Amino acid sequence: MLLEARGLDIDRPDGAPLLRNVELELREGEIVALLGGSGAGKSTLVSALHDRAALDAAGFSVRAQLLERHAGVGIVPQRGALFDHLDVAGNLALAMRNADPPREITAGALQDSLASVDLPKDWAGGEAREVGRLSGGEAQRLAVARTLAGGRRILFLDEPSVGLDPLRVEMLADLLRAEILERKAAALVITHELEFAAGFADRFWFMDRVEQRIVELDPLAEVAFGERPSARKQLSEAKRPRALRRQVAAGIGDQMIARLAEDQDPQGSLAPRGVLARLAARAGGAAKRVGATAFGGLEIGPRVAANAVRALLRPRDFIEVMIPVLKQALWRPAAFFSIVSLLIGFTLLYILHRSIGGGELPIRPERVFSLIGSMHVIALAPPLSGILFAATSANAVVAWLGGMSLTRQTTALEALGISKARYLWVPAWLGLAGSYLVMAALFTLGMVVGGVMYLELRVPELDGGWTFAWELLTADIVDPPPERAVFRLRALGLCCVYALGIAGDAIAKGSLEKRSAEDVTVAMVRSVMVATLWIVALELGSLVLIYAGD
Repeated sequence: MLLEARGLDIDRPDGAPLLRNVELELREGEIVALLGGSGAGKSTLVSALHDRAALDAAGFSVRAQLLERHAGVGIVPQRGALFDHLDVAGNLALAMRNADPPREITAGALQDSLASVDLPKDWAGGEAREVGRLSGGEAQRLAVARTLAGGRRILFLDEPSVGLDPLRVEMLADLLRAEILERKAAALVITHELEFAAGFADRFWFMDRVEQRIVELDPLAEVAFGERPSARKQLSEAKRPRALRRQVAAGIGDQMIARLAEDQDPQGSLAPRGVLARLAARAGGAAKRVGATAFGGLEIGPRVAANAVRALLRPRDFIEVMIPVLKQALWRPAAFFSIVSLLIGFTLLYILHRSIGGGELPIRPERVFSLIGSMHVIALAPPLSGILFAATSANAVVAWLGGMSLTRQTTALEALGISKARYLWVPAWLGLAGSYLVMAALFTLGMVVGGVMYLELRVPELDGGWTFAWELLTADIVDPPPERAVFRLRALGLCCVYALGIAGDAIAKGSLEKRSAEDVTVAMVRSVMVATLWIVALELGSLVLIYAGD
């Protein structure tokens, strides 16, 4: 017995019952098709069997007298949910490294995994094969190979045949069935494709919303009574005759239609809540969302610290995530930061020069710029670099993490036994925080260089050349007088706070569950707004503290 549930009850977030007193078993070599109408709760049931905490967080109520798994669970979402920051071989290698116990990663092992699902062996070596170039069927087969390579023996498959033509549906059913039987694994597949289910599954469960239970359908309902013994024997074989598949699909379809016709959506019988109750629920939900939006990033730092050692002990996993983070957060926006800071440094000195030295009592240029010193850089580099970083680098990471959630890559990751906090959050947080500190230094340098260029090009009467201009504009940064030292300390402190805060908020927003592309864009916009508001508040608050003592 690989999976067993007794007395399983599930309630929806609004309190409506979904399932009552469910009993189910999943044995070695057994494949079950989970069928039902749209919105019946098939995905909810699967989540209850392997990720109860996620349902609890979403407001569902899950209770069970017995819920036991005796093997590792692997998830194969729609279209495979392949990790798109890795190539084909990288997806398999990640699963092997994190298997329990870890498997040795060799070219032969990778090739065997590919061959087991009828994929080309040469994808395991030579030129990297990007997962984005795979067809739908290839992606599904690779996802199954990845799950099995990770030592998972209970497979939950979500619409594995979606988007495939009838021939490939049949081929996929045969291939996956043979591989699962050979590995003595078990599978529970959610599907609306009856032809696929008829060629793949041994048992057929229907989620009946009227009876709030799981009903087992008879796969041989359309088979003549005298032919049933031979048909039952054929059902146990790895590959089934096409005629039998059609009979099974027809019989299962008729039973489903009869039950769906009786489905009157029992949720409608619930008494509506009163106006005050609805308003209170909405207000509470809104307050919770605002709090999570504003302060959600604060919980990331402690969780990163708790997983940092585990992440660093797996350097290959760490580097795999760190590289794309640094590309998005550091390498790609570096030129943009350089140009913007250069222009700001040049423009600010132009404005300050004209406003201070261009009045009725003009001041000598050397006096103007000695008064200015580096204060404009110290004052503006932290907030401007922070806001720009949040809008570019951090936003790119929010989009990347959000895309992983939307395509269920994070679900597949955790189903391999890989903690997203360890694998994704630690390198992403460190990469973002470190990248911001580098970008803040680059922005500061750009402002100084822009100012030096202004002095050389627009203030010829200022003697001393480039060296003098550089020393003039870096004096308060390198060796400030006592009265200005506090502002340098403030700038350094704020940069450190911004590095930690922006990194934490980006990961918090990006890691939230995404169900649509709009959810990803909402997370991106909120991340920029929250970071900007915090930066403005910290800038003003720190100045109030400094001047409060004067």
